[in-house]
Amino acid sequence: MQDREEQTVQRIIEAAGVIIARDGYTGATTPEIQRLAQVSRDGFYHHFDSKEQVGDAILAHQNTYFQQVAEHTASGPVPQFWLQALIDISHHYTAGLLEDPVLRAAVRLSIEPGPYQTAESYAGPLGAVAAVLESARAAGELQDHVEPVEASRTIVGCYSGVQMLSLALAERDGLHQQVSAMWALTMPGLARPAVLGRLRLGAPRPGGAARPR
Repeated sequence: MQDREEQTVQRIIEAAGVIIARDGYTGATTPEIQRLAQVSRDGFYHHFDSKEQVGDAILAHQNTYFQQVAEHTASGPVPQFWLQALIDISHHYTAGLLEDPVLRAAVRLSIEPGPYQTAESYAGPLGAVAAVLESARAAGELQDHVEPVEASRTIVGCYSGVQMLSLALAERDGLHQQVSAMWALTMPGLARPAVLGRLRLGAPRPGGAARPR
């Protein structure tokens, strides 16, 4: 069980996630974060020196998510197809974005001009995707021309674009469908034909592929 200070920190991060996901980093103010988190000004600054430190904590939350993805992928059972595992990871992350405002805020931080539009903000997803693609290459699932690190940049870039468009059009309810459409366009350039025909591009059914622990 979390102690009171840990709970306060978590409330501040979650409140900042809600506001940054909605208003962006520039639009978010510390008084608004304090109000939503139900903490005093002194209580906020007891844990965070600045709004930027809260932004750092939001990105750390995302990095922890992708670190768990990488660890689960490395330690779990070998999937029938690594490319299917990659598709499932993308849909699990999509579900996380729909449920978790801190993850949504991390995406907004990384795509908007500002202090977090940096290579470091993308290190977690790029590393996780590249690791799965390396395993797919070792298993003979990728076409010969596919280089995992370069392909990871394309995939993460496409996913970020899907995110930006869904945010702009207020169509988050259709995000899983948009991610499936992304894979329908990109997976033929990645997978060998014999593998491609056996992949499910949509979200796994409940109780299917396990979420990262």
